[in-house]
Amino acid sequence: MSSSLTPERRQATTTSRKGRRLLTLLMALLSLILSSLANPLPIEGRSFPGGGSIANARPARPAAAHPGPLSRPVQVAAPAQAQAQAETTPADDTTNTNTNPLLPEQKYFHEPGYTEELSHYDTRYFTTPVPYDPHIVHLRHLIRSYLLMTSSRSLTTWLAHGTLLGWYWNGAIMPWDYDLDVQVSNSTLGEMAREWNGTTFDYVYTLSGQEEKEGLGKQGEVHVKKYLLDVNPYWAQRTRLEGLNVIDARWIDMENGMYVDITGLSEDREQKGTPGGRGTGVWSDKNFHGYGTRQIWPLRKTEFEGVEAWVPWDVEGVLKEEYGGRSLTGETWAGHHFDHGRKEWVKTELVKKTS
Repeated sequence: MSSSLTPERRQATTTSRKGRRLLTLLMALLSLILSSLANPLPIEGRSFPGGGSIANARPARPAAAHPGPLSRPVQVAAPAQAQAQAETTPADDTTNTNTNPLLPEQKYFHEPGYTEELSHYDTRYFTTPVPYDPHIVHLRHLIRSYLLMTSSRSLTTWLAHGTLLGWYWNGAIMPWDYDLDVQVSNSTLGEMAREWNGTTFDYVYTLSGQEEKEGLGKQGEVHVKKYLLDVNPYWAQRTRLEGLNVIDARWIDMENGMYVDITGLSEDREQKGTPGGRGTGVWSDKNFHGYGTRQIWPLRKTEFEGVEAWVPWDVEGVLKEEYGGRSLTGETWAGHHFDHGRKEWVKTELVKKTS
């Protein structure tokens, strides 16, 4: 007995097939999303002039006080005010504890101790202090991986504090530093919190000759380090409160707990037009650092530790305000001396031994 479908049944069958196909596509898409979430995100590799991987690239060693002439500033305008959540924050520290679930304030980031030796590690990943000689290698990978990550994801960031001072002298980390500092606008900080908070990144690099000397492996070996971007839940609270959460985020080495401190700058609308070269507004963090709009923007494109980096427009003005004029000229500090021949800071006892 032959059978045939009526037009109504044909339409119903066609619709059912389309529904099954759509369901199959949705299931495949869901599987792909879950798979990507289960794996850490890689940091895109970059090549450098002369070849070699990021670990083998050497920072510029210019003869000038700062690492060579800066490129023309890219016109990065001062960012607009951040999220409404940040804009509605009261202007003083008398926040209503009945409406703010983050109060009373609790410290989010913890360090294993308060001494100079122990205060530069995240407790969660700390095991033992990193010795002086290899610590600079770990810091170099920290800042390179952070700058590559932010660049590949279009997150605008720039060097700050002691890290900026290191750039000014020779485009490299100062050897007595045990952590690194960068800044972002409050709007970029919000993007980090929404899109990337809690993400683990893989960083693939090739061991250098210096790392082999430090006993970290053999030159040419390919290694993978893991880093965590962790945004403080107090990031949108733009007042200081008790000062327990002045650091807004950290880029953390999950092997040893060393980190890059990330602080956000938000505009203080009540201080617009103040004198002293502050320009059209004052941008501040939660730890008593304030900058004029024209001190920061437009940012200048440069290089730090062999990778692309950004620095404020008025580098010297920013550094003089924070550290004093001698920070730009004094050639001895923290048991180190600046060697003009090598274009780097070296330990004072090493200078004496070779003189």
